[in-house]
Amino acid sequence: KNMKVVICMLLLLAFTQARMFKTTSEELKLNEENSNEDYFWYTQKLDHFNPQCNATWQQRYYDINQYWDPKTGPLFLYICGEGTCRKPSDTSFVVKMAKAFKGRVLALEHRFYGMSQPTKDWSTENLKFLTPDLGLADLAQFATAKSVEFSAQYGIPHRRWITVGGSYPGAMSAWFRYKYPHIAFAALSSSGVVDAIADYHQYDEQIFNSTAKSGLECPQKFINATQYIEKMINNGERRKVFSIFGFDGDLVDGEFYYFLGDLAAGAVQGGTRTTFCKSLAELPNDNETVMHWLADYAAKSGLSLEEYGAASLRNTTIDFPKNARQWTYQTCANLGYFQTPAQVGIPMRGLNMKIDFWQSFCERVYGVKIFPDTFHYNTRFGAKGLKATKIIFTNGSEDPWKHASITKTDDPNLIPIEIVCDDCAHCVDLHADSPTDAPALVAARRKIMGHMEDWIQQELNSEAVYPSMVEASLREFVE
Repeated sequence: KNMKVVICMLLLLAFTQARMFKTTSEELKLNEENSNEDYFWYTQKLDHFNPQCNATWQQRYYDINQYWDPKTGPLFLYICGEGTCRKPSDTSFVVKMAKAFKGRVLALEHRFYGMSQPTKDWSTENLKFLTPDLGLADLAQFATAKSVEFSAQYGIPHRRWITVGGSYPGAMSAWFRYKYPHIAFAALSSSGVVDAIADYHQYDEQIFNSTAKSGLECPQKFINATQYIEKMINNGERRKVFSIFGFDGDLVDGEFYYFLGDLAAGAVQGGTRTTFCKSLAELPNDNETVMHWLADYAAKSGLSLEEYGAASLRNTTIDFPKNARQWTYQTCANLGYFQTPAQVGIPMRGLNMKIDFWQSFCERVYGVKIFPDTFHYNTRFGAKGLKATKIIFTNGSEDPWKHASITKTDDPNLIPIEIVCDDCAHCVDLHADSPTDAPALVAARRKIMGHMEDWIQQELNSEAVYPSMVEASLREFVE
């Protein structure tokens, strides 16, 4: 299954010259670990917005069709985002919905991630083809082609989709329903960060608030250790500190504090706040001991200090499992989400991680002046004021990303659901059911299923009135 990349002749010369992305452990809560050869390829356009460019490339997708009843079953478009796309597991929530409604799930890998590589490398020049707009257009072309294919194959009306995604794909799910209502009739946006924010200090504020649920000792012990480490660095012991954290090189101070802040942030975002804080509480009130525990915690969590440096992100060679250079580009070019120190309350992150650090960081990584115009982007996609219907926004109460999502609204056409419980964090509703799930999480999933059941029936009714692809958008006006 070799990927063939056809490059526009006009571009050949150029081609030759916060972390929001989910960790592996988070990915495996949602998806199969080993998909082997159980995937397919779709021939996708390189640039949907340039009529002079006919270049194409091969985009990977998965197809879960064993539960589908073509006559009445919905189509779920599972949006993969800032990482290698894995097949949704049989116990994941999206497949649970497919089973309940006799649906079919197709999962499309995002351009520039995993095996879906449209260019020969990750040079800054080539990354101009990595935008949310092009990612959404990929979804539109793919979904439309599959609807046409299924209609011809099974003799059914042209079928619109339900989009499902979590985190950045959660935002894409909402944006897709907003931008392409003739293709998708409903959306589930789990932890969907629809508000592009450059100076995202609210993230750090939420880390403090979430860890404080375990008692103020938890964030305070982390802050004390951070300040202790900062004094060591300021006293000329930076290389000793970096060595303790498994790195023998050097970094800009802000890059180290980016890494250090992620130790607490990752625990909260990943839904392991209670375990993290319990372990901290068991340590003596000795900053040296806490520092070494944090170093051990980072190693066991798979966090590499070296990978937080701008130097490591300059590597333009494609490496399928990696995603840091690509996702960082998306934040630097379009979306922001830079995790700066708290402006309200006590900061958990270093004070030298303010917005000027991130401006310099983006330039040092990509070699050009680049920084997101989030006002421009939000103007086009609506941010928290987007106007659409049949979108469910779910957010865990402890998730630091919820402040970029929609948790409250006066718009009756949007359904916000905040899941309030211990360790309810990023994309928690998309995970598999568990006997230990909090009642609030069980109730949220039940509410999602109820809305989907109603919307699917409404769509089937409108299909009978407007069955063709040309008429599909008219279904928006059928009650």
